[in-house]
Amino acid sequence: MEVTKEAREKLLEFLEDYGDGGFVRVARLVTGGGCCANIRLGASLDEDHDEEKDMLFTLEGLPVVIEKSVHAAFSEIRIAFDENDGIVVSSGGPAAVK
Repeated sequence: MEVTKEAREKLLEFLEDYGDGGFVRVARLVTGGGCCANIRLGASLDEDHDEEKDMLFTLEGLPVVIEKSVHAAFSEIRIAFDENDGIVVSSGGPAAVK
């Protein structure tokens, strides 16, 4: 997992306003349904995690949580900042099956 400098700075600012114990949660987002479902990654602020289901990372001082199943399903997760779109979470695609 990687975070760009700009995204890290913006997210740390958000976390300062959020309060103690907060972190960034990377999660799978599903829009649409059935055969037309669109699955992508997104980020939100959170303060509660499940130690059995979640993984906790610290990326250059930024606390990030992701479900173990999501982490296993996506490769090369990147958190970036875009002037037009804000915080953008992208992936190299599905992780290789071994």
